[in-house]
Amino acid sequence: MMSVSLCGIRFCWGSLVVAASAFVAAHAAAGEPKLPSDDPRAIRLFNCDFNWARWPPSETLPDGNVRPSQPEDWAEVDAQKYFDWHREFGNNVVYCQAYCSSGFALYPSTLGPVGKGKAARLFPELYALAREAKMPVWSYFCVSADLFQSREHPEWLVPGSVPESCGHGGFFGPETPHTELVCARLREFLKDYPVDWLLLDWFVYGSLKPDEPLVQPAEFVKQPFQEIIGRPMPATAADITPAEHLKYKRVVLERQFRALQQAVRQSSPHTKIIFNVPFHKPDEALWRDHPMLAESDGLFAESSDEVVGWLLRVRKPEQRVMTTIIGRGKGVTDPGSWRKWYDQGCDFFGYAWGTPPSFLPTAMYDEELKVVKAAFAEVEKLDAAHPTGSRQ
Repeated sequence: MMSVSLCGIRFCWGSLVVAASAFVAAHAAAGEPKLPSDDPRAIRLFNCDFNWARWPPSETLPDGNVRPSQPEDWAEVDAQKYFDWHREFGNNVVYCQAYCSSGFALYPSTLGPVGKGKAARLFPELYALAREAKMPVWSYFCVSADLFQSREHPEWLVPGSVPESCGHGGFFGPETPHTELVCARLREFLKDYPVDWLLLDWFVYGSLKPDEPLVQPAEFVKQPFQEIIGRPMPATAADITPAEHLKYKRVVLERQFRALQQAVRQSSPHTKIIFNVPFHKPDEALWRDHPMLAESDGLFAESSDEVVGWLLRVRKPEQRVMTTIIGRGKGVTDPGSWRKWYDQGCDFFGYAWGTPPSFLPTAMYDEELKVVKAAFAEVEKLDAAHPTGSRQ
């Protein structure tokens, strides 16, 4: 099944892919995107995020607690209630993870752990509800992290990446077989659920600030380093020049991008892809003229107004730009700036975390939810006033 082998190692996952049920296949046949890339209406996507579980401050947890979610966390989530909550909030698309960032699926995958209870079929049920309602469907994969796989294959991890991985066990090297596993999961998922958009998260090398870390010598680096740089891999990162660090990371991330892009295009040609690095600064050398930036269907700025402006400057005419109304970092996003970005053609994303078994955002998000919900309502009115032309 796999058509790309990044390091001379090839896995044959194809025989494991599950055929779609007749019910889901019938809905998929009518699943053309309602919001194509040239649609002037703004995408309004807020989600109660299944990647993380959050406990508010209490006597036993005075600072609260956040951790990557586990397969049992969302076992009681009802798909219809989840669908209704987000539609009432103001979304015009339906969004749900295929695989959570910690490495378990919300559909009956054969290529990794699956959520417990109702979570095992949460995505298929939401997919059917969305198709019946004629709403576009978004889903999600994490590219570089997987807590379960990090325990099974620590040899695939970039050395030294564990502390910065937010409890996910480290970041996988793009050169490792982990990329092939993600591609296999993409093919399996899209065969049954040809979604309209895929958000591919944490597209990084060894850190959530991938422009900064050095290439760390490892067994899986030896062969590609020789191919890309033209000399044997040194014994230490200090023996690699700054130009070599940059060139190596750019090339291996391009190879990974090509593999992911190919897996999506071959499995579901109409599915569009958008990557969240996340970008921390505009115009970082790692991404300057990079194929991921040039060829993705959308560009994603998770929190920084500075980054949004840069993406609007470099985007191709057919590319959408998505940003947040409320940023995850303190002070980096002005909640009132959404109208400026709307006028320039942006789409809007947001998320909040719940306390298992409930998907509902914890009370600490109440004020932010009010801001986003009000903005979505205003965006909907603005779109209705300009249904086919410029937003301005």
